[in-house]
Amino acid sequence: MQKTSPNVISMENRNQHTTAKAPLADHNAIGQMVCSTLCDYMQTALKTHVKDAQEQLYKSSETDGLEAVSIDLKVFNKASEGLVSLCVNEVKQSFTHVQGKTVITQPTVVHDASKDDTFESMSLLGTGEIENQLAIDGCIYRSELEFKDVLYALNKRLAVVFANPSLKMGTNPVTPMFLMGQYAERVKSQLFSEKTKQLLYKSFEKTVLLGMGDVYENINNLCIQAGIVPKLPKRKAVNVDNLGQEGAEQSVATNAQSVKTEASAAHNMPVSEIPAAIYSPLLEMAQAYRATAAASAISDGLIVAGEKLHSGELLQSLTELQKTSAADGVSLEDGLRSQIGMQIQVGGQRRPYAEHDDTLIDVVAMLFDAILQDRQLPDVVRAMIAQLQIPILKVAMMDKEFFARKNHPARQFLNSLSHAGLGVSEQNNKIRNVVFEKMETVVSEILLNFEHDVQIFSDMHEEFELFMSQQQRQIDVIEERSIKVTKSGEQLELTKRQAAYEIALRLKGTTVPAFVKTFLDDVWADVMVLALLRREREPESVKQSLSVIERLVLSVIKQNDVDKGQQVLQGLPRLLKDIKIGLENISYDFHEAAPFFKDLEAWHRHVLAFKTEDVDDIPVVEEIVLVDTAPNACSVSLEDELMKELDEQVSKMPDDKYTKLVNEMAVGDWVEYTNEEGEQLRAKLSWKSAVTLNCLFVDERGTKAMDISLDACADQLRQDKMILVGQEKAPLVERALTGMKKLIGAEGQEFSIA
Repeated sequence: MQKTSPNVISMENRNQHTTAKAPLADHNAIGQMVCSTLCDYMQTALKTHVKDAQEQLYKSSETDGLEAVSIDLKVFNKASEGLVSLCVNEVKQSFTHVQGKTVITQPTVVHDASKDDTFESMSLLGTGEIENQLAIDGCIYRSELEFKDVLYALNKRLAVVFANPSLKMGTNPVTPMFLMGQYAERVKSQLFSEKTKQLLYKSFEKTVLLGMGDVYENINNLCIQAGIVPKLPKRKAVNVDNLGQEGAEQSVATNAQSVKTEASAAHNMPVSEIPAAIYSPLLEMAQAYRATAAASAISDGLIVAGEKLHSGELLQSLTELQKTSAADGVSLEDGLRSQIGMQIQVGGQRRPYAEHDDTLIDVVAMLFDAILQDRQLPDVVRAMIAQLQIPILKVAMMDKEFFARKNHPARQFLNSLSHAGLGVSEQNNKIRNVVFEKMETVVSEILLNFEHDVQIFSDMHEEFELFMSQQQRQIDVIEERSIKVTKSGEQLELTKRQAAYEIALRLKGTTVPAFVKTFLDDVWADVMVLALLRREREPESVKQSLSVIERLVLSVIKQNDVDKGQQVLQGLPRLLKDIKIGLENISYDFHEAAPFFKDLEAWHRHVLAFKTEDVDDIPVVEEIVLVDTAPNACSVSLEDELMKELDEQVSKMPDDKYTKLVNEMAVGDWVEYTNEEGEQLRAKLSWKSAVTLNCLFVDERGTKAMDISLDACADQLRQDKMILVGQEKAPLVERALTGMKKLIGAEGQEFSIA
């Protein structure tokens, strides 16, 4: 399918509408027309989708031979009879809600951890739910990428139509996110197999979402004709990756020529005067930078002569440099002054900068030096953010609030990139993930399209944050499951310890046949573990399992009291039945249990002293070995025993800075480590046990990266195989500015820059 070009109104059309002064149409009427346009398309596209899905399901059932897919095909055929009308009605209702300013959001996947108990929760949980969400988000991401420019303009215009300035992609009823969310909920309501669900999502993407280009163009034109033309930043959709080297150079040359033809208007460029309260500390920072930085960083090596370069002319040159850098890449070896100097020099000579511009160049260079030295940022993320030096310098020149306001959109944009990239590793250069690719996309958007309107930073920040919120939902689900699996593994080990403790407590100081002790330790311990794991749901099962141990031990001890011996004898049928029920609960093979029951019967005949004629198959009791159990066993409670082991483990750890570091690590801290293949990776501390001191680290996707003890973690630090990165407690720009203030000895002083 041919990609729809950006539907941003041209200057010619904009002037035409402005001159005509077309009256604004009734917004409710426009909303109804937009709804009608979308519904007409959905009627046709959904019919195509149903046909395509049926063909795909039929092929899948024939090729794979899966009975589940054949059943799904029958279910889909039945459900599809009213699918078109139902979906279209949902679209109409969506418009009614959004025009009535009712907030509509798509439901999110929430994992119910309370449903997993006993042995099923000990194994790795199914990932069908996660794979479904990944498939849904993948469809949305590709569709939004296909129409990103037209969606941007459309969302702005419909925000005016619906009188909702904060209209988002997730609440706009014409966007891929909204339409896919509604369709996905309908698919989830049917008992389809995971394979079928993903097939339906892909078919919906192909036949419905990716065919929306003409619909978006028609709706955009409808709004334009109605005079709904809100202020939109110029957004030229130049995709360097698709242009190739020659095309990229031609695009940059065209843009550069366009800028040069506007040289006469340079003095009217939007340049902001910096108030003295802000400029004074900035000047101090620039002077400190010049005093401490290397000569190559504060000089471009050019001869400075002639009249001062006006700020507007400098901004034009920066825009040329920015677009050239977008095509050719940015060299981190060249300082900011050097990059600018090479752009504006003529024969090795350049004109002097205005004083404020000269100061801002050094302050922005100092800011990015601090960013590039930030240990929390991975190298690949630092390199990506470094590409924004020129755009940020332009922002600082055009908007005095950049240094004065923490919530400035350009600062928020940098902070968002930093936060999202905290877990990115060098592997992202080899294995592309959607977060890293999205970071590259929004940075490229700034480099290619930012000229004079700082609003683009706000738009890119909003787009990136929306994308990350979708990703975070997936990460949270996966991380929650990783934690649950690790916790379940530890809980299983602790439950085994408790089962062993309960058995030892009831054997304490007794003499029993070896086969009985072996049975209790190796077989009945599993019955106890299952009962302990289910105790909240089936509290009686624990009592029953403990009762079996007590009765079994009593039955194999010779009774001197005749009456007591008779009671034991009378209770044998019930005891044997309860043992068999316990073994059934753990699916124990009764063929393996047969020798135990045979030895137990022989021993019972011996100790309970009753006669039988059927003695041929019973082993001689002299062959059965007796074992004495320790009388001092279980002298302390299991809790005290675990605490003692924990104290011993802590006491054995060396008293050095590495032990202190790992003890102070908090959930959310990141580490950089070297894996067995020698690759540098990053992982976040997701859970730390207070009982065993084991730590779970997850990667940027939320999946388990390491399950390691604190002691082993400290050893990794000692051997330089791991570095503690920490967590982002302060946003990137604020961290950098704090470091800059410290450099000029201004820590603790009040400054007008925030």
